[in-house]
Amino acid sequence: MTKTQVKAKLRKLLEQLGDVRAELDDLKCEVEETSESIEPYDTYNDLTPEQEERQEWMDNVASELDTLIDSIDTYELEGIAEE
Repeated sequence: MTKTQVKAKLRKLLEQLGDVRAELDDLKCEVEETSESIEPYDTYNDLTPEQEERQEWMDNVASELDTLIDSIDTYELEGIAEE
């Protein structure tokens, strides 16, 4: 494999990674919106235990997605592909 081939493959993968990062960010926003939209039923003032569990699960997923997105953002490979 030549240096040029490595750079071309890396550029392609970085582009795909950027697309995946954008989709993960969209998913995180949707999950956060879902969590925030969970409200008590009409006749109740508080969430049911099931609603609280669902909201907590959504919050945990959003947090994990945020961590994943942050880890993608920390990679500095673009300079290698452009050298």
